[in-house]
Amino acid sequence: MQVGQAESLGQASQVTPPPPPAPNGNVATPGTLIGTPVPTAAPTLAPSAAPSTSPAPAGRHGRRSSGNTPAPEASPSDTPEPPQFSTMDGVWEVQLQPIDGTGKTHYSHLYVTQKGDELNGTWVRGTNDKMAFTGTFDGRLFKLTVTGPKNNTLTLSGYAENFSDMVGLLTTADPKDKGTPFTASHRKKEKIAV
Repeated sequence: MQVGQAESLGQASQVTPPPPPAPNGNVATPGTLIGTPVPTAAPTLAPSAAPSTSPAPAGRHGRRSSGNTPAPEASPSDTPEPPQFSTMDGVWEVQLQPIDGTGKTHYSHLYVTQKGDELNGTWVRGTNDKMAFTGTFDGRLFKLTVTGPKNNTLTLSGYAENFSDMVGLLTTADPKDKGTPFTASHRKKEKIAV
């Protein structure tokens, strides 16, 4: 080796090498020898051309179907679409769920009329138990005040979802009353053929 070559090697060893190129299919990556062919990716099959992994349909002697079997027709849904309500007007089926340990749900109905943010109507709890109520509704929260037969005051308050479901608490004027939870469902008016 000559002196000029040694000096150029010394200078080259002091120079920082350039950063390695980003790995791709055409450039050697760390751990790959330069000149080694890079394996190409396996060809991807279109979803329709992919082999089936499902078991063969049950048929004669377990043979695969030729594909000429028609697909089953979709049947109409047995479940009707839920009614869409735009106001609180109408009949609400109320389910009172007392926390007294009996586990019994008490059913009743609210007949509601909405005018702006005011609500009024009748709460029917039995054949002879009908009480008038007044209240407010701001689009989500409601508060109904019911005057009972013995001039006792009951309050139903809570929130309504999409004018179709209520969740709330029934309370009395007694400050010790923890309340009775209830839910209510808006019912579509239907004529019953008898």
